[in-house]
Amino acid sequence: MSSKGRYSLTRRALMAGAGALAGTSAIPTLAAAKMPLAKAQAPGFVRRKLGAFEVTSVLDGDIELELKLFSGDAAEIQKLSAQSYQPSPPRSHVNAFAVNTGEKLYLVDTGTGVLMGSSLGRVAENLVLAGINPDQVDAILLTHLHPDHFGGMTMEGRPVFKNAEIYVSEADAKFWLSAETAEKAPAEFKPFFEMAARAIKPYAHRLKPLPKTGEIAPGVSALALPGHTVGHTGYLFASEKEQMLVWGDIVHNAALQFERPEWTLAFDTDQAQAAAARKRAFDMAAADRLLVAGMHLPFPGLGYVERTGTQYRYHADFWSPKL
Repeated sequence: MSSKGRYSLTRRALMAGAGALAGTSAIPTLAAAKMPLAKAQAPGFVRRKLGAFEVTSVLDGDIELELKLFSGDAAEIQKLSAQSYQPSPPRSHVNAFAVNTGEKLYLVDTGTGVLMGSSLGRVAENLVLAGINPDQVDAILLTHLHPDHFGGMTMEGRPVFKNAEIYVSEADAKFWLSAETAEKAPAEFKPFFEMAARAIKPYAHRLKPLPKTGEIAPGVSALALPGHTVGHTGYLFASEKEQMLVWGDIVHNAALQFERPEWTLAFDTDQAQAAAARKRAFDMAAADRLLVAGMHLPFPGLGYVERTGTQYRYHADFWSPKL
C-alpha cells in the first residue's frame, strides 16, 4: 500500500472513531473542574553521552545581564537581541556541567549558591534530582573565580562537595585569592575578592594547580582562554571519537556574540584578550566539530559552532530521551 493509502486509511479510521464516540451516550461527561496551576518548573538537568563518558548539564538559574554591559553599537545590540526574542531586560542562564568518565566524577563550576539572589543557586539541588550526590564529586574544575562559578561550593562556611579536589588556574588563584591585590582593588570590587576567599577556604587543603601539560587525567585537559579573567580556563573532555569543550564564559549572550564576537562584556578583565579567546574557541570548535558547553549559553548550554567565512552561528545540541 502506498504512503498516501496508509494516510487515508488512518484518517478514515480516526474520523469513524470520532463519529462513533460522538454518538455514544455511555461516555460520562467530565466535570467542569478547573485544572490548578502547577506553579513550578521541571528539574533543571539534561543528560547525554560523550563517547563512553556521561555528561549532565545542570541549571543553576538565570540572571539579568543588561545590554548596556556589552561593547558595540547600541542600536545594533538592541536589534540583534530583539531578533532573537530575548526577554526584556535580557536574562542569561547560569549552567554547570558534571562529567562522569567511569573513573571519576568531575563538576565544572558550581553555580552561585546563595550569593546572587533567589533566581539562582540550584546546582546542588538539581544534581541530587539528577541522581548525583554532591559527596560523589571527585573534582571540581573551576573555569574562573567569579561568584556565579564558585558560589555553590560552600554553604554557611562548610563545603558542599566534601570529597572534591579543586582545580583552578594559578593566574586566577594568585589574583583573586591575594590579600594584597584585594587591598588595592576599588571598593566596589572588594566583595568579589572576599567571596572567592571564603568559598575556597574550606577546600584549602585540597586545592590543586592545573598541570603544566594541561592534562588532568586521561581524556580530561585544561585549555587556557584568558581575557574574561586573567586565568579564565576551558576544559576539554575526549572519549572515543567525541570531544566536548566546556568553555566557561566565552559567551555571555548568544544572540550578540556569535554574530559579533568582537563585542566584549564590561566585566572582562582584558577586553582585547577576551575577544581573541572567543574567536580562538569558536574557530577550534568549528574546525574540530566539538560539542561546546557554555555557562551562559541557553540551557542546557550544549551545542555546536558553525563558521562561514568570518561569520559564526550557534546550533543547539539535539536532545534525545535515549542515552
